[in-house]
Amino acid sequence: MTQVISENYSFAKRAIWRFVFLYFLLYIFPYGFEYIYGLNTENISFWKEITIWFGETFIGWKFNRERLLNGFDSEYDYSRFLLIAILSLILTFCWLLIDSKLKKSYTSKIKVLTHTILRYHVGFTLILYGLSKVFLQQFGTINISNLETKIGDLSGMRYLWHFMSYSDFYTISSGLIEVIGGILLFFRRTTLIGTFILFIAMANVVLLDIGYDVRVKMFAIHLFLMTIVLMSDHIKGMFQFFISSKPTVPKKYEPLFNAIISKRIGYIIKTLIMGYFVITTYYEFSERIDRSNDPYPELASMHVINTFVKNGDTLLPNDHLNNHRWKKMLVNGHWRRPEMVSITLENEESISFTFKADTIKKQLFLTPLGDSTQLEYTFDYKKINQNQYEFLGIYKGDTIRLETKAKFLKDYKLTKHGIRWLTVFDQL
Repeated sequence: MTQVISENYSFAKRAIWRFVFLYFLLYIFPYGFEYIYGLNTENISFWKEITIWFGETFIGWKFNRERLLNGFDSEYDYSRFLLIAILSLILTFCWLLIDSKLKKSYTSKIKVLTHTILRYHVGFTLILYGLSKVFLQQFGTINISNLETKIGDLSGMRYLWHFMSYSDFYTISSGLIEVIGGILLFFRRTTLIGTFILFIAMANVVLLDIGYDVRVKMFAIHLFLMTIVLMSDHIKGMFQFFISSKPTVPKKYEPLFNAIISKRIGYIIKTLIMGYFVITTYYEFSERIDRSNDPYPELASMHVINTFVKNGDTLLPNDHLNNHRWKKMLVNGHWRRPEMVSITLENEESISFTFKADTIKKQLFLTPLGDSTQLEYTFDYKKINQNQYEFLGIYKGDTIRLETKAKFLKDYKLTKHGIRWLTVFDQL
């Protein structure tokens, strides 16, 4: 037997549900609409000026209008959260005052509307982030730039990103959990199990974001709080079932519409929304995957330059005052920017190029990054012996010859092996 959630609401509960509804409504609009394809939220937002005014007037913060860092736990974000909370309190008080004159009770409808908004918002948002993990778009895949970076030079957030990018298995699995949980929220019969799954998933995300100082902690915390709101009517029953081992009557989420015609209209609207989300999400991820496709994965390597010859003169290494000699060359080593070459000079300055390659003729075509003249430098390369390479070309009118020792992904201990089920002593 299933029990529909229906009860008499005390003054405190009426106030709480109105506050929750108002707070999350103001929080979501419009910065939460990441799942609306191609939408620039700043075009429909009214928050910028009022949030800056509030923060400067009442908190004493000064804002850089060109770099508000919206969505990254910035002063702008905290100013907006506090403003939303205050506005929600004021509007809740006014709402209750009006209700006292109207003598009408409709708190259950407010709760259902709140549940409906949160179900779809959390569902769409976590499907989007889950798919980013499934298709390895959020953290990327481990690359040589990651492997060459010292751990001590990383921020906690970048360290976590490297950790997640190492294991495709873990990242895809965590993404599938978010996708499955998100889909379950779209149907009232499966909302509870979907919410329970996402409650656990978001608890883990919040702990990671706090522990590794990820700059979207408040975003994750808000999603986590939304799952708690969605579970709020079931917490007592779950405690009785899982902890007290007592029988409990399951509750279900009430529909937003009760009349047959209203339900049919609701199903049509739901179908249209779901169809729009599926189609636009497909196009969005197709574009993102295309942008990150690596046409030259076999060239990903770090080259230590042992011999550098310029116009017939051999320039010695370890001369930090020599800004002409190349020290290292990273080829195709950045996941988010494939087709890129980064050259480090002896004085630790770096030069970056985009490149194309002819892997048949063994040629690299380098174009300085950000160079509007579109100059192109051609380098022939060949393998001398195992991990030893030679590059020959003309750069800025100078003839350059390099002899390098290369490291590929398979040459690093971290990426040398995949998942191993059997531990062998000499592999420890």
